[in-house]
Amino acid sequence: MPVSRTILVVDDEKGVRDSLQDFLQLSGFTVVVAANGYEALEILNSQRPDLIVADIMMPRMNGYQFYHRVRENPEWTWIPFIFLTAKGEAEDIRFGKELGADDYLQKPIEPEDLMAAVLGRLKRYQDLDTRPGIVDAPMSHSDDTLPTIEPLTKRELEVLGFMVEGYSNREIASELVIGPATVKSHVSNILSKMGVSNRVEAVSIALQRGLLAK
Repeated sequence: MPVSRTILVVDDEKGVRDSLQDFLQLSGFTVVVAANGYEALEILNSQRPDLIVADIMMPRMNGYQFYHRVRENPEWTWIPFIFLTAKGEAEDIRFGKELGADDYLQKPIEPEDLMAAVLGRLKRYQDLDTRPGIVDAPMSHSDDTLPTIEPLTKRELEVLGFMVEGYSNREIASELVIGPATVKSHVSNILSKMGVSNRVEAVSIALQRGLLAK
């Protein structure tokens, strides 16, 4: 079982927090939640999540202010940051990106799109290896703890490659010029052959074993 990544979810709406927490936990992540930016800063002072997902429209300290506080601390600058908000106007999205956030997702969000963004941001930061003071990589584990993998077809390896990059099923379908249902079937086959239950575990093992190395 791959080492679980920790995600900090910050949102003032309890229903949204609970929904995101349930989905991400079912996907194999460890999740901590905060109702506002002040609570989130207290959590960051005691533990280091691997990624932050934060709403923008929050009382007392909004998402932009919270983002600035996170980036002001040298120990937190490596943490990937995704804005999650109901605001969808081009100007708001542009402002969020200009701040330097890693992604900007609009509510209501499809679980598949959230997963693609999370996986993509985690892989990017793993590749950059920017985490200061960390000796053990968060996804590292010995080969003898990994499940046996059945050989993947050429097409399945292509799909897996896009999964590692954080692409959603719809985006993979567009890239490979195949139907979304076909992509879903390939993903199901990949998970079965790899002996895992979700995309997070599949991506983790693919990276550990270098399945996509040329």
